[in-house]
Amino acid sequence: MKNYFKTISHFSLIVFSLALMVSCSDDDSVEPKPPVVELLPPVLLACDYFSEDRVLKNDTLRPVDYIIDCWASVQGGLKIEPGVVIEFENHAGLYVAPKNKIFEIKGTEEEPVVLSGTSKQKGYWRGIFFAEAHNQNNLIEHAQIKYAGSQNLTTSSPIYEGTLALRGVSGTPPQALTLNSVEISNGGSIGLDFHGIRKNAPVTTSNLVITANEDVPVKVSAEMAHVFNNTSSYAGNASDYLNITTSYYEIQDQTVSWQKLDVPYLVDNRVHIKHNGHLTIEAGVEMQFKPEGYLQPYDGSTDAGNELSLKIQGMPNDPVYLKAYNGTNWGGIMFGFTQENNIISHAIIENAKGDFPVGNRVNTGAIYLHAQPMLTVENTIFKDLQNCAFYGYGTDPFENVTVGNLTFNNVGSQYCNP
Repeated sequence: MKNYFKTISHFSLIVFSLALMVSCSDDDSVEPKPPVVELLPPVLLACDYFSEDRVLKNDTLRPVDYIIDCWASVQGGLKIEPGVVIEFENHAGLYVAPKNKIFEIKGTEEEPVVLSGTSKQKGYWRGIFFAEAHNQNNLIEHAQIKYAGSQNLTTSSPIYEGTLALRGVSGTPPQALTLNSVEISNGGSIGLDFHGIRKNAPVTTSNLVITANEDVPVKVSAEMAHVFNNTSSYAGNASDYLNITTSYYEIQDQTVSWQKLDVPYLVDNRVHIKHNGHLTIEAGVEMQFKPEGYLQPYDGSTDAGNELSLKIQGMPNDPVYLKAYNGTNWGGIMFGFTQENNIISHAIIENAKGDFPVGNRVNTGAIYLHAQPMLTVENTIFKDLQNCAFYGYGTDPFENVTVGNLTFNNVGSQYCNP
């Protein structure tokens, strides 16, 4: 943080030492007072200040270094050095579009960069919107971003919101950003909005603290949910979920894992695992699904090389928990045309009604099987299912299914083959 107090104290110590030397020869001398250091007001940055390359530096005589009072467009490269404090007026913020020039906020653990509001109230300033920022060295590290989210970051569809958002793009290079050791707090809506970015975007996160915001900490597409991991904390918000939205719901040509977080995942709609897509849900993960939500490890054929898999891999003392957000119903898991060895181990599957809008399937089973998929289900509890635990469609639907040590609690039927 700001070190001007250290500067004052050091100077005072020198003055005091000199005075002490004098007092040794003059018993009638008066102990001098430390000098008064006049602190300076912040610098107001004009709305066009960022039209060229800029470096913002820490001034130890300014408790707040800079004020921004508008929706400032960052067109040039920008570097913000350790210890800098910037405050934003109501609805002000940064529209980041330097293209391939660098955007870098780089504090240190001892001297983080602080972006805050001139008034310390939730949702006071607008936030930071990455509209066109392609430089792969873009970085926000050791920073605190507080009191943002006063209004949406875009005014027309697609809507982006929150303290910080990355715009999804097509036909141009994707956004690039590394977030490390960043605190996002006291926002007026969500923390991070990553719902528009796709797997080709070089975006990573680590050691985040997203807390005290007025909505969920994160919104993200299924394609990119894996960039949020257990090095970070997402708890303490008005709605504590990592929200997987309806956009870019396909996991294809990628191998990803969803780790146990300190909040549940919340799935708005389907997550479709298809052609060469592989998803592992790790031990301890809790997933909640809205009524339209479900998992679909399913492709259209068994062509050679057309592999996909879902692996739900809990542990005896740390199961994976799949349940309904509303406490009543969600879709379930729809397997089809997958010859990989899918596995569900040490899981709890609750409230799954067997509704899958694809194919207009309703009232089927928690696990729907089509075209004889390969699947092992073991050490798993099925509970509070109004229909079937397993629902097989077609001839010999359970031929490639292996089960062991299953528990059925308040289940309509265990195996159904209409």
